[in-house]
Amino acid sequence: MKLEKIFKGRFVPGILAALLLMLAAVPAPVSAAGYVRVMLNGQELDFDVPPAIENNRTMVPFRKIGEAIGASVNWDQRTRTITAYKGDKTVVLKVGSSTAYVNKNPVKLDAPPVVRKDRTLVPLRFFSEVFGAAVSWKSATRTVIIDTGDKLYKYILGYYYSQSYNDFINNVDRMSSTAVKWYTLDDNGDVTDNYASPRWIMVPDGYEEVIKLSKEKGVKIYMLLFEMDGSKLQKVLSTLESRKRLVNQIMTVVEREGYDGVNIDFEFLKAADKDKFNEFIQGLSEALHARGKSLNLSLPVKTEKADWWPGYDYEILGKYSDFVVLMAYDKNPASPEPQSGIDWVEEVVDYAIARIPAEKVVLGIGYYGYDWAGNGSKYTVLATRNGTTIPGILFADELSANYGLKLTLDKKSGMAYGTYTDANGVFHRIWMENEASVDAKAKLVIRKGLKGIALWRLGYTTPSLWETILENFNPAKE
Repeated sequence: MKLEKIFKGRFVPGILAALLLMLAAVPAPVSAAGYVRVMLNGQELDFDVPPAIENNRTMVPFRKIGEAIGASVNWDQRTRTITAYKGDKTVVLKVGSSTAYVNKNPVKLDAPPVVRKDRTLVPLRFFSEVFGAAVSWKSATRTVIIDTGDKLYKYILGYYYSQSYNDFINNVDRMSSTAVKWYTLDDNGDVTDNYASPRWIMVPDGYEEVIKLSKEKGVKIYMLLFEMDGSKLQKVLSTLESRKRLVNQIMTVVEREGYDGVNIDFEFLKAADKDKFNEFIQGLSEALHARGKSLNLSLPVKTEKADWWPGYDYEILGKYSDFVVLMAYDKNPASPEPQSGIDWVEEVVDYAIARIPAEKVVLGIGYYGYDWAGNGSKYTVLATRNGTTIPGILFADELSANYGLKLTLDKKSGMAYGTYTDANGVFHRIWMENEASVDAKAKLVIRKGLKGIALWRLGYTTPSLWETILENFNPAKE
């Protein structure tokens, strides 16, 4: 996880849901040129003949949609008629005819079914209106979103940190859990919540109310133990006695404060301490599980191409934890480039699920970006001013208003980038997360069968971010 100061700078119950799908009337921004993606309840549909635009209406192969939503479909070649059955609904359409029949009642279509490349395509709008599916259009990614009311549920963890209270209050019903209060290790290796400068770790404001409200709302709360001093970790993990001491201290805090479990975020662990860290996690896991508590880990990421952190044994850590959070951001903060591109993030996920069951993997999403200035400075950038007063944070909407910053979506990484020159003539480069990149990652979570997502961090989010997430899945409760 990233610390600012440290890094600075329904388809209807009935029928042809199959057809249902492709909303014939996708907004005008859609043009015949360019591929249109179709997402059904958060999962992308793969068509052998891609969706087509006919007179500004999105058309899709009916059989594929039927299979996707469980409708029985029949094609009569002689009459060129489609019949679909599901529940108490029967829908009949004929190629070239603008009249469809729903339970023998005629209904006017926005556009008639057509044949393209030996596939019969049907309009989407008709089915959405008749069967009640919610259909929306995401222009940034040219995606039609179909929600039949059978949305997936995925785990959503929010990291609670400084100036996170309002964000939590606004979105508590949208989360599964919160890592609510931070602890670290003092110079003796003991657990403490009494932080001293220059650690820049603090007891988050309002955490007592957050704990109370979380319990009322059924949101799990975790103690978060953070440490990034490799030498200190080496010392506290060095002997069986010191490891047991740390486990006992953690258990004391968990029992006293009533946490549902613990998130361990030990960073910059030395490679030589791998086995000792494994033993510590095993011991902590056994102690927590004996008391009905859970354990999750925030892990630095790896790919098959590069193991930057050999001290973290994914197989063993995945075995003893209830889930792990992949901190799939800050790839290389020193360089003005995508820090969490979807191409790289997929490599990170593939590495993890080859060693840890996918259902125990949570994808961390850092909803922010960086501004690299030509004078060597680097700043955290948020999409819009949201009440934060943390020093050194810039806001993309203000940069746009003041300096003409224009953000463009990078196709490869899915991230937004842009440049501007400030009032002092200093040139700046920006790469940052956006709704399109978060949407891609949420869909990756679905496609790979992951447990869910973790947001770094509360205090950074926007209403549009939450809308993007909830278009893909709802928060799972445990």
